[in-house]
This record gives sequence, C-alpha cells and structure tokens, in this order.
Amino acid sequence: MYINRINPQTNFKAVNQKYFEWAKKDYSLEKNVSTEWLHRLSYDVFLFKEISPRDGVDTIEAVKKYMNKTDEGIEDLLQIFKNPNP
Repeated sequence: MYINRINPQTNFKAVNQKYFEWAKKDYSLEKNVSTEWLHRLSYDVFLFKEISPRDGVDTIEAVKKYMNKTDEGIEDLLQIFKNPNP
C-alpha cells in the first residue's frame, strides 16, 4: 500500500493515499465516508496488518480535516485504532 509522508507542520506522519482518496470521493457524494470504507480500513489494520494502527490514525485524522463534520462511526474507529486493547 502506498503511504504518503506528510509535511512536518501537521500532527500526523503518514496517510494512506488509497483510503484518503476513497474518503474524498465518498464525501463529495454523500458528505460522509461509507460503511465499506470504515470496514475495509479496519480490516487492513487489524486483520491483514497491511497498515499500522498509527498510520490508520493518521489517515483518519487527515480525512477528518477534509470533512466538515464526522459521525460516530469514524470517531469510534479512531478510538479503536488509538487504543486497540481497551
């Protein structure tokens, strides 16, 4: 998976471009990310381990900056990535 390094002025280090672009497309159509986006990102972090939890957090943080308002689904996934073993 392609990870894009972000400039040092942001509070995150890496954003998965596949998921960032997918979220932008979802947001332009529905003003939110799709349930499929949330599931696939969580699968790639926890099941397939193709994305680190830290990169998952960074990707969600970048998506949140792009969106005007987020819902519970994206906020819940962000908390799970930040604390995978509650």
